[in-house]
Amino acid sequence: MGETQTIRGYGIVFNSPSSPLGNPPFVEQISPTAWTPESDTTDVLCTFGHDTKNYLGRRGAGTLRLGIDHIGIWFECDLPATTAGRDLFALVQRGDVSGCSFTFRAEDDEWSKRSDGMPLRTVTRMRVLELGPVLNPAYPDTTVAVRSLRSAGIPTLEEKDIMSDPKPAGISGILTDDDAKRTRDEIKLFGRVLAQTREADWINGEASEYAPAILSAAGKGSKLIEKVATFPFTRQRGYVPVAPKVTAELQPRNEAATFIENEVTAPTFQAVKVTAMVSIDRDTLTDVPPTETAINTSLAAAVGQRIDHTLINGGTDGDVTVSGMLADGTSTTVTAIGFDEITDAVARIQDSGGEAVAVIGRPSAIAAILKKVDGSKLDRLPELVAIPDLADGTVGIPTNTVLVADLDSVSVALRKNLEIFRTETAPEAFERDRVFIAGRSRIGSVVLADAARVQVLKVGA
Repeated sequence: MGETQTIRGYGIVFNSPSSPLGNPPFVEQISPTAWTPESDTTDVLCTFGHDTKNYLGRRGAGTLRLGIDHIGIWFECDLPATTAGRDLFALVQRGDVSGCSFTFRAEDDEWSKRSDGMPLRTVTRMRVLELGPVLNPAYPDTTVAVRSLRSAGIPTLEEKDIMSDPKPAGISGILTDDDAKRTRDEIKLFGRVLAQTREADWINGEASEYAPAILSAAGKGSKLIEKVATFPFTRQRGYVPVAPKVTAELQPRNEAATFIENEVTAPTFQAVKVTAMVSIDRDTLTDVPPTETAINTSLAAAVGQRIDHTLINGGTDGDVTVSGMLADGTSTTVTAIGFDEITDAVARIQDSGGEAVAVIGRPSAIAAILKKVDGSKLDRLPELVAIPDLADGTVGIPTNTVLVADLDSVSVALRKNLEIFRTETAPEAFERDRVFIAGRSRIGSVVLADAARVQVLKVGA
C-alpha cells in the first residue's frame, strides 16, 4: 500500500482576533467554551476553500478527526487520492497554503469595544459545520501543515509537525522524545529557575516587565492595572500622593501674596495579598517544555483578574480591608444605561476637572450598550471595557451597574514584582507526586483624586 497523505493543524484558535469583518467592520474571536467536538455529533466536513467540490474528508467517515486543547480546535484529515487532495498536499507542503477557516452557526455571542474603538464580537456558543485550509484565512493564527503517515502508522521524523511546535498560549499538542526529560535548570517560572524558587518562602520573579505588564497576561488578566496610576512599593504600608486642585491667580505687582493654601496630601494605605496557585505532575513539568509558559500565563492572569475585582469592589484578606471604585465613586440611579446616561456621567466628570476614559461593566452590560447605542455615536463614548466574572464564578461587577471613570485620577499602590513560591514537600505534593506553584502580588487601597471622577451608574426602579 502507498502512504496516506495527511494534513493537520488548528482550524479554530481560541481568543484570537480575526481580521476586520463586515461593513461596518468588526473583529471576531471564539470563546474556549463556544464548541467542543465531544459535545456535538455534527458530521463536520473538511474542504479546501469552503468548496465542496474540493472535498477532503468528513468526520462521519473517520477521515477527519477533531480534538480540543487550550489553543483551540485541532484537526487531522487523511486526504483522498484525488486531484484536489494531491494538489492541496503539494500546496501545503510548499507553504503556499498555511491557514484555515471554518463555517459555523452562531447560537450566542457577546459584544464589546477594543481599545482602538473597533467593535469586538466574542462567539460564546456555536455549531461548527465545516472547516479546512484556505488561501486567505480570516483568522491569521490558524495553521495547517502536512504529515505523512506510512502504512504502519509511524510518523516520519524529518517532517515538520505543526502540532508539536510550542504555541504562544504555551500548550503543545504532541510531544516527541527529543522534547522530554529536561533538567530543572531548563524550567523557569517568571524568569526564575525552578531550583531557585524557595520551598519555605516567597521570592520575587525576575521577569523584566514591571508588574502591570505581567499582570495583564497578554490580555487574559488585568484590563485596568495599566490604565490607572500605580505607585510601586516594597512594604506592607505606605503612602499614595494625591495632586490637589489648584487655581492660579493674577498676582498684582508689589503686593503681598494672597494665595489660598492647597495642601498636597498623601493618604496612607495598607496592602492586601492577591494569590493564585496551580499544581502539576512532576513528570509533566519535566517532560513538556511549554508548561512553564502555561503556568506563568495562568497565574499572572488569575492574579490580574482578581486585582481588577479589587480595584472595582475592594476586598479583605481577613486582616486588611481595602476600598474600591464602587464604594468610593459617586453613585447615580438611572432608569436605563444608554448613550444619554453615559454622556451625562462624562459631563459630571468633566465638571470636576477630569476626563472620562473608560466605561467599565460586565460583558453583557457592554454588549447591551453596543446594541442600544447608534453606531454613529459609539466613537463619542469613552473606551468600553468588559470585566468578566472570575473563574470560580465570583461576580466582577454587579448586574445593572456600569462605571464611567477618569482612570488617570485613580491611584493605587502596587508591589513592583510578582512573587512566586513552589513546594514539593508538602504532604499533598509528596503523596500526589506534584509540584505546587503560587504567584502573588500586593495591592493597596484605591485612592480617588475626586469622588466625582468615578461615576457609578446603577439601574433602579
